[in-house]
Order: sequence, then structure tokens, then C-alpha cells
Amino acid sequence: MKLDVKVKDIIYKDIGTVFNAIVDKNEITKYFVTHADNNITQGAKIAWEWKDFNASSVVHVIKVENNKQIIFTWEGNNAQTEVEILFKAVEENKTALVITEKSFNKDDEGIKKVMQQTQGWTDFSCSLKAYLYTGINLRNGKRNE
Repeated sequence: MKLDVKVKDIIYKDIGTVFNAIVDKNEITKYFVTHADNNITQGAKIAWEWKDFNASSVVHVIKVENNKQIIFTWEGNNAQTEVEILFKAVEENKTALVITEKSFNKDDEGIKKVMQQTQGWTDFSCSLKAYLYTGINLRNGKRNE
């Protein structure tokens, strides 16, 4: 049996704005990664960097459905995992976001990784909201100009 991470949130912005903030390499660097060498598009291979943590990962995009779904694989915490991000318009300016990362081993190390990734995806969601609502990048505490 494997363990999955699942983080759900509501973002008070329209679905297109939320989706674009994730897929556009210039937007995602304003709250999540410090560098992305490509947009999230189906079939893309993307290098993401977190220079403040001296970390990087290569993302392999499997599927992109505009304003609906993103699926990619990457190596996070020394485990190759699959991430699915689902988008659902709840109202005109209210988007439900569900992020699932799978599959981690059901052992002490797997549990540790699930906890780390749950914190990471929660931080992603909070940082995305802070950026979309105020323009502030929580990673550096500065307003994006």
C-alpha cells in the first residue's frame, strides 16, 4: 500500500487567473520557484530551481487541460512522484484547487516524506494566494512589481 498527499484550498480568483499563475513560468517564479526554464505545457520538460534552498528538480509534464488539470512527475524528497493539480470554478471569482502527490512508501521514511510534501503543497497554496491577492512573494517578503 502507498501513501498520497492531498491538499485542498479555495482561492478567491477566477479559474483562468489561478491556472495561469501556475502554468506561466514568469508567474510561478513570483511565489513558488526562483527559476523555471519553461511554461507548464503538455509534454514539456522543465527545470525548476529554489536558489534559496540550493535545490532543483526536473518536472516532466504528462497532461495539461486548460483551466481543469495539470499532471506531472518530478523528484521531490528523493522520491519520484506524480502530482495532479485539479481546478474547479466554484463561482465566477472562486476556484477550488486540489493538489494530490502520489505515491510514497508506507514506512517511516515514506511517512516523513508525506508530512514534508503536505507542508510544501500547503505553503504553495498559501503563497499562491498571497501573490494573487496582494502581489507579495512570501518566499522573500517583497511585493512583486
